[in-house]
Amino acid sequence: MQKEYESILEEFKVEFKKLKEMGFIDSNRFHDTGIGKTAEDLLGVIENNKTSADYKGLIELKSARELSEAMVTLFTKSPERRGINNLIRETFGYFDGEFKNLKILHTTFSADKFNTCKGKFGFILNIDPNQKKIFIKVKNLETDTIDNSLIAFYPFEKLNNIIEHKCKYIIFIVAEHKKENGKELFKFNKAVLLTGLTFPKFLDFVRQGLIKYDFRLGVYRTSKNPKQIGKTHDHGSGFRINKGNLNKVFTITEIA
Repeated sequence: MQKEYESILEEFKVEFKKLKEMGFIDSNRFHDTGIGKTAEDLLGVIENNKTSADYKGLIELKSARELSEAMVTLFTKSPERRGINNLIRETFGYFDGEFKNLKILHTTFSADKFNTCKGKFGFILNIDPNQKKIFIKVKNLETDTIDNSLIAFYPFEKLNNIIEHKCKYIIFIVAEHKKENGKELFKFNKAVLLTGLTFPKFLDFVRQGLIKYDFRLGVYRTSKNPKQIGKTHDHGSGFRINKGNLNKVFTITEIA
């Protein structure tokens, strides 16, 4: 496995050198996900939702715009049980400003304290070592009581599998970006290798609040399929890290 990893890493370095030499490149997709989609397309990665890593099945790729304050996505996955995100959206969400009959829910929270969402609800991650699950707990801020009407959780076993297969080796790509004639362009300048994350460390970092959680339950505003516009959409709820905390969670090695 180590030799295979080293070989794949060298392949990436060669391909990324070519990518750097291309200069500014038109984004292959509008909005925030354009940078990742463009990098993956040029590196020959086929977009999928498999549990294996993006690049050659061994290295996960993450991308960010230079100077962006956006958090880095560690991984996205809906909590259990099936359909729970829609129930959470309808119960704790708020009406969208454009599609006023639809509820959305965008909120970031962690395990160290309840957040505040629209002044009505507070969310927190609760690590339960006895049940071997991370629960999402919701507090009614008006009554200061935990709302147990909906139970959402992540089993340790499934989280461990994701960490082992998608987060063991991560390459983080950074690019300049600019707008021309209504299009966004990227110039890929730097790639660093993120390693050292294990499942026990993941739990510790969640407990400390370094790894946070996002609900991003929104609405399709643009789509190649016009029938999707105005329909609810999970834009990738999952676990994220502030860019400034990457060096606390990972060992960082500059590779290109």
